[in-house]
Amino acid sequence: MNKSLTQKTFLGFFWQFGGAIFKTVLQLAVLVILARLISKADFGIVQSSMVVVGLAKLISQMGVGPALVQKKELTELHIRAGTTLTFLLSFFSFLIVYISSGILADFFRMPALKEVLKIVSILFIIEGFSTVSQSMLLREMKQKILVQIDFISYLIGYGIVAVTLSYFGFGLWSLIIGQIMQSTLMCILSFVKSRHSILPYFGRSEFKELLYFGGGFTIARLFNYIANEGDNIVVGRYLGADALGAYSRAYSIMVKPVGLIGDSIDKVLFPAMSARQSQPKRLIEAFVNGSKMITLICIPISIIIISSSEEIINLMLGNKWSETVLPLQILSAGLIFRMGYKMGDCLTRATGKVYSRARRQFIYAICVLVGCYVGSFWGINGVAIGTFFAVFVNYVLMIHLSLTILKINWLYFLKRISPELFISILLSLGFLGVISIIRIYVPLDIIVLLLSYGLFGIISAILFYFYSYKLSFIEIFPFEKFLSKITKKR
Repeated sequence: MNKSLTQKTFLGFFWQFGGAIFKTVLQLAVLVILARLISKADFGIVQSSMVVVGLAKLISQMGVGPALVQKKELTELHIRAGTTLTFLLSFFSFLIVYISSGILADFFRMPALKEVLKIVSILFIIEGFSTVSQSMLLREMKQKILVQIDFISYLIGYGIVAVTLSYFGFGLWSLIIGQIMQSTLMCILSFVKSRHSILPYFGRSEFKELLYFGGGFTIARLFNYIANEGDNIVVGRYLGADALGAYSRAYSIMVKPVGLIGDSIDKVLFPAMSARQSQPKRLIEAFVNGSKMITLICIPISIIIISSSEEIINLMLGNKWSETVLPLQILSAGLIFRMGYKMGDCLTRATGKVYSRARRQFIYAICVLVGCYVGSFWGINGVAIGTFFAVFVNYVLMIHLSLTILKINWLYFLKRISPELFISILLSLGFLGVISIIRIYVPLDIIVLLLSYGLFGIISAILFYFYSYKLSFIEIFPFEKFLSKITKKR
């Protein structure tokens, strides 16, 4: 049976969000184990290598994948041209990173990074093959398949391989081998589920069409990547591997909700908005409803992490990671802005405004680098403050661009999300009250978290029951009729 675009959007979000929950639980379990088997310095070295790989990966893919998703009319020649482009650029990036590994190790002041980069550079070749297959699955909104591929590859690559190797004393190499295994499995499974021609094609018009969108997308992503990794770059170069290991663990915990919610929304709404890019009213509703959902969820999550960060760190990482508590709290305070600007990212890509987005991401990158450098004089806590400031600036810039594209103003936007803002504040106050009382009577960290999160869940359900009629974004979900019955009964 053929499904409507709305049904596909909902089912896509269901699979992305559900898959993200399972993967997040798995990632946290893996983190708990690896934090006790691998040193902070090893985590720092691997994090530095991933910064380099991620940056070069943007260039190697050149936005070809998103261009294939966004393009209205796609032909077999476009797919072949995209495959050819990604392979050539991936191979070029492999050579650049391999040859310059010594220079990059000197920049980060980590001699051990040289050999690590030579090995991880193979990731460009592996992931270059999976770009087109992944993009075609996303274009067709086959979120279930994408989630399954992502989960299986992570489970085997990190959940089994990396943990096993770290147990037998392979240190940082367990993380590297796990990453390579994960990417290899993702490449194979993606191609099996979305087969396409790998015959080279050098059509000028197809190259031009893909690279025009992909070029603007890549410029924006490049600045966005520098912004997202700017804090790691500053910490790694000026504060050392140990400090980077501690900071990156705080960041990895904070960013889990972004992957759980923000990335799920982005992966679903980008193809859906691309299909509706010529329907302004539906774009406005999609943007506002997505912003409502983020507002309702993110503010309570921020308060939960901030108020229970000490228990989280002690339970997940152990007492030796206590210096990560304050950075985690500072970074978590910016969750609403970090996830909120993803709606702007999604809209600008869907409507092809990639160069307008690129200019704002340049400002974002500058704010991160300057803010984190100044903050580094006060250690990783100062870097976290610099990051928070930059994320807030980027949120304002991206929402303003989105409102300009949609031709609506800030007053209209804030008025539409105000019910969710009110309820999110109630939820936050409820959790603060719950955990404050529990701490008085319960000494164990794990019991504090279990009781406070459990009771908060009950309070959230009660508030949702009494205020669900105010949440207009629920109209995009199939359980609208169920909620309307509840509202009528009240």
